[in-house]
Amino acid sequence: KRGLEVPSRRRLLLVRARTPQHRMAAADADVDINNLLQIRQGFLSKLGGGQEKGHKWNRRWFVLRDNVLMYFNSPKDFTGFRDKPSGVVLLEECSVREVAEDSNLGRSFCFVLTHANGESVVLAADAENEMLEWMQAVRTSRMCVSDTDAASMNETQRQAAAEADVDAAVKRRTDAEAALVNLEGQLEKVHEAHRDIEVEKSKAERELKELMARFKLRKSLLHWRHRKLTFSFRALVTIVFGERIEAARRAKAVADTKIKAIEEEIESALSARNKAEAAKRKSEEMFAKELELKKVGEGETKECEKLLEAETAKAAAVKAEAEQVGRAHDAP
Repeated sequence: KRGLEVPSRRRLLLVRARTPQHRMAAADADVDINNLLQIRQGFLSKLGGGQEKGHKWNRRWFVLRDNVLMYFNSPKDFTGFRDKPSGVVLLEECSVREVAEDSNLGRSFCFVLTHANGESVVLAADAENEMLEWMQAVRTSRMCVSDTDAASMNETQRQAAAEADVDAAVKRRTDAEAALVNLEGQLEKVHEAHRDIEVEKSKAERELKELMARFKLRKSLLHWRHRKLTFSFRALVTIVFGERIEAARRAKAVADTKIKAIEEEIESALSARNKAEAAKRKSEEMFAKELELKKVGEGETKECEKLLEAETAKAAAVKAEAEQVGRAHDAP
């Protein structure tokens, strides 16, 4: 199989999938086991508190060598193995397992490093392939086992278990390739159906264009016939009814003359009517002014009469007072 050297077991196929699509994608993700034994470093997210019940994720720079997993705040903090890390995880007799996506951690691509004393470290990668590579690197590190049941295995037993895993991965890849061939066959059938539909569509478009061309030609012929019949009818009418048409035109001219004269008379009558209405409005305005002046004169007359009455009353009072005064002088 491509990507595998079964006799020497120099290459390890990473296959950890839950669906056929994941198995097909992971089948090509083969990693050289010699590279896994070298120093591995990269970004991972670490769950605060060191347990699966934490809630805060911290992004750290991890460095794996032998059975020691160190992490720093950033890649700048790691210049060599003499640098003091932010934390260290000893991988001696630890187990590594993947965390289900439906867990309550709130992140995908998580895995857990668990020791025999119950302590655990929860880590999360940015992609599934990266998570699988880190898990495999931890499993192949010195004195690190893949699960708690294999803690007591020796190197020969671990190698046999790894060969069994490789054989199982090869079988799963064969199944995946068969499924891929089946899907390719189905896809080819879909493409054939699509091509048939495209052919039918092209045929329908050609037929539609032909029908549209015929329709336009028939429409042009009908329009030409209509114009020809119209001209012929007008010529026939002119020949047959020429005298009547001429008499009707003369009668129309006479009627137009009469109508014009009547319109002029109507215009003059309307002008006279407008003048009469203007004179009427003017006389009404003058009459209204006379009434207003009359009312003003009557008011002034009434005021004069009131003043006269007041003056007469005053004169009578003065006269009466004078008479009283005279009588007073005449008395002994």
